[in-house]
Amino acid sequence: MKKILFFAFVLLAVFAGVQEVRAGQPAPVLPTLTSEAYATMQKDEVYVVMFSAVYCGPCRVAKQELFPELMKKYQADKNVHFFVLDVDQDVPAPNGTYLKDVWSADGLPTFVVVYNDAVMYSKKGYSSKIKDDLKKALEAKINALK
Repeated sequence: MKKILFFAFVLLAVFAGVQEVRAGQPAPVLPTLTSEAYATMQKDEVYVVMFSAVYCGPCRVAKQELFPELMKKYQADKNVHFFVLDVDQDVPAPNGTYLKDVWSADGLPTFVVVYNDAVMYSKKGYSSKIKDDLKKALEAKINALK
């Protein structure tokens, strides 16, 4: 049974890698965040955070399709920051809390727009089918806050 599970895991990992190569583009390097790092950041700016995990397929797609487009659109705006927070590699804030718990990110991916430590927008899940609607919703909230 262990051999079967191991083989299935290897096949899944290879398939995921092939899918990323087929896209024809390397995965973009996106800024990462931890709960510990956020605790030291300025709070009167707009933060767009995608909670993610390595094993999350929709997260990989959003990192390839959605996040780079949004980052490019707001790259000149110094008050808007984009981050990916890997829930499996997160480091707690000094008070022991994790942003996923504070901001109720209990599904992957979860997109959160935060201003002054308050969640102003949150959306769980991602697929290419909802990309345009999600992008519009995120842009509307970012533009209203900046």
